[in-house]
Amino acid sequence: METEQSKNSYAIIALKWGLINGITSFVFTVITKYAGLVDSFEETVGWVTTIFSLILTIVILVFTLREYRNSNNDTLAYSTGLGLSTLVGAVTGIISGGFNYIYLAFIDGSSTTQQLEKMREKWEEQGLSQSQMDQAEEMSKMFMGPGVQFVSIVVISIIFFFILGLIVSGIMKREKPIFE
Repeated sequence: METEQSKNSYAIIALKWGLINGITSFVFTVITKYAGLVDSFEETVGWVTTIFSLILTIVILVFTLREYRNSNNDTLAYSTGLGLSTLVGAVTGIISGGFNYIYLAFIDGSSTTQQLEKMREKWEEQGLSQSQMDQAEEMSKMFMGPGVQFVSIVVISIIFFFILGLIVSGIMKREKPIFE
C-alpha cells in the first residue's frame, strides 16, 4: 500500500510543481515581452532573464524534491530525485509550450513577423546579401512556427531539468538508514 501511495505522491508532486513552474515561466515571458524587453534584443536583458529563469528552476526543483522527501519518511534516493526532476521538466515544458502555442497561434500571430523584421534589420547591418537574407528568413520561419516551438520547448525543458536534476538531486538526496 505504501508503494502505491508513494507512486501517487510522486506523480502528484511532479504535476503540481510542473504546473507552477510552467505557468510562472509563461507569465514571466509575457511580462518581458509586454515590457518591451524582448524587442530590444540587448545582451544584458538576455543575461538577466536567463539568470532569473535558472534561479526559478532551481528553487522549483528544491521545493519539489523537499516535498517528496518530506512525504516519504525523510528519504530521497538519487535516482528518484533525478526522475522526479525530469518529470517536472516534462510537465513544465508541456504547460509553457502549450501556452506559447496558444499565444502564437491564436492571440498574437504578429509577434513572429515582428521578430523576423528585427532579424532582417540585424542581417542588413551585418551586410548579408538579399539572397542570403531570403534564405535565412525561410529557415527562420520554419523554426518559428508554433508547432515547432512547442516541440522544442518540451524537449529543451526536459533536457534542462534533467541536467539540473543531476546536481540538485545529488545535493538533496537522503538515503534510508541501513539498520532500519
